[in-house]
Amino acid sequence: MQNENTAKQGTLAAAPTAKPGSSESDDFTPRYLEPATLTFTRSEVGAPRLEIRKEACYLRVVVRRLMPLSDPNQYISIAADEDTEIGILVNPSELDSKSLEILQEELDKRYFTPTIQKIYRVKEQFGIHEWEVETERGRVTFSVRGLNQNIKQVPPARLFITDVRGNRYDIPDYRELDAQSYLHIQRHL
Repeated sequence: MQNENTAKQGTLAAAPTAKPGSSESDDFTPRYLEPATLTFTRSEVGAPRLEIRKEACYLRVVVRRLMPLSDPNQYISIAADEDTEIGILVNPSELDSKSLEILQEELDKRYFTPTIQKIYRVKEQFGIHEWEVETERGRVTFSVRGLNQNIKQVPPARLFITDVRGNRYDIPDYRELDAQSYLHIQRHL
């Protein structure tokens, strides 16, 4: 029995691996989608749908930027759910205007990140920091638990802050804030 298993393992190890362009699926090879074959629409309840001509129709899709900071307008991942990627759209601007509009709306919802323009106060109590700030959408108060885990610095001076509800806030360059706001950043980071 052991000799049979050893022989089978030797046969599996000697089997050729899938090459790019072969019909075998490779979980690590990205699939690039052709914009001309894609049509985005909305369902009756407003969910984004995707039709890939002559192939499939997905009743609900999830979109993500693969390079949200360095190249936010290209390389968009389209998935059937949070874990099942359909493929990558390299240049969304090649979509028809209606499809591009729907895609952009979904990206805007997913990546809504108000920019903090001024910090009025940061108060710490029992490990939770309450921030009162001015954004381009008005004055906002939010709470952050665990500053080290929920404030990410992107060199040289950009900050991304995630509050207890999962909302994200952006400070593109804290060195350009007014003196009082800068002092709050220095004091609490």
